[in-house]
Amino acid sequence: MKEFLNRSYQIIFSFFCGVVPFTDLGEAVPNVSLLLITFFFPFVVKQSDWKKINNRFYFILFLLVLIIFIQSILVGRWEDFKFIKKLILLIVILIYSIPIKNNLAPMLSFTLGSLILLVCSSINLVLFFLISGKIDMTTGDQVASILLGDRPYVSYAFVLSFCLCIYMSNLVGKAKFLLYGAALIFFIFIFIISARISLISLVLIILYYVFYTKNIKRVSLIIFILGVFSSIMFTFSDSLKKRFFVSSNEYTLEQIVKFEPRYYIWNCSYSVLTENKAYLMGLGFDSLNKQLETCYSNSTDFMNKEQQDYFVRSKFNTHNQFLNFMLSTGILSLLLFIFFFISWFKMGHRNYYVSILFFVIFLFCLAENILSRQMGVELFALTLVFSNMISIREKKQYD
Repeated sequence: MKEFLNRSYQIIFSFFCGVVPFTDLGEAVPNVSLLLITFFFPFVVKQSDWKKINNRFYFILFLLVLIIFIQSILVGRWEDFKFIKKLILLIVILIYSIPIKNNLAPMLSFTLGSLILLVCSSINLVLFFLISGKIDMTTGDQVASILLGDRPYVSYAFVLSFCLCIYMSNLVGKAKFLLYGAALIFFIFIFIISARISLISLVLIILYYVFYTKNIKRVSLIIFILGVFSSIMFTFSDSLKKRFFVSSNEYTLEQIVKFEPRYYIWNCSYSVLTENKAYLMGLGFDSLNKQLETCYSNSTDFMNKEQQDYFVRSKFNTHNQFLNFMLSTGILSLLLFIFFFISWFKMGHRNYYVSILFFVIFLFCLAENILSRQMGVELFALTLVFSNMISIREKKQYD
């Protein structure tokens, strides 16, 4: 009976990992999976399993969530519990991962789910091309319908899968070339959909490998291939050129900066911070979003009325998780979040695979409020889970 429960738990958790990339299509399936995991968890967890999260950076993260929870109750920010529920979901996923013994299964499941999503997105992209005669990956709503989810989050799932493919290729023997092939597919598709943050992440992953390895021939080959491929993609992809502001037109630096939505978002975030001076307790997540909307409505910095209306209609959040914690819950939350990343880096900087997972999620937190939506929380949690699994596996090999 015990073996049946353990095997069932492993299957359900792996299934949950596999459906995470599809969360934007519907949250019901991952939520039902978590409910099933909740039922099995008390019957499969052992006392020794808790050691897997017995480290400093997990403690800091748990403390951060606890402080935000208590602060919201003390200040009476009941409307913020929509956000706090997502933070609690993060902790729940981390805890639910500790009974997992076969670490490879959740990674393979997540990678397979991402690959299926990529295939579905590719079909949509081909159909769109046949109808319109072009591939335009610059319009947000159109891109989301093609990718079956918001580009930043879907592309992050592809980056994470790319990293996992590279890691797992060292463990599976004959399937190594299949995983290398899958990694190449993720790599190319991220270029095709012009996902800027994910592309920068891929470049950092490769550059970090360049400094990590001592094989000069391999490094030279990687840099050459990356350079040639990037040149080809930027030459033939109009979407990629537009997304990175590469154009035949001569723009000033100020104009290029103003093409980036975060210029206006972060300016309004700074204005909200200086006007309210809520450094200690913050404004609350809900109140912050409302004040940002007001700032967009009153700003005179937009290029035209149409652009301003777009920002007001879109109700953009801070697009930076560090900034979001600072403005919403104060300086203590920001410091704890920073210390969390410092502890994570100190724990895994000697391991290439742990390091690249750290870098990609850190970069994503600089550009998005990843913890403000369910898919972002799930991706953040699984990045931590996979990083911890790799770290524990490597530690066992040296013990």
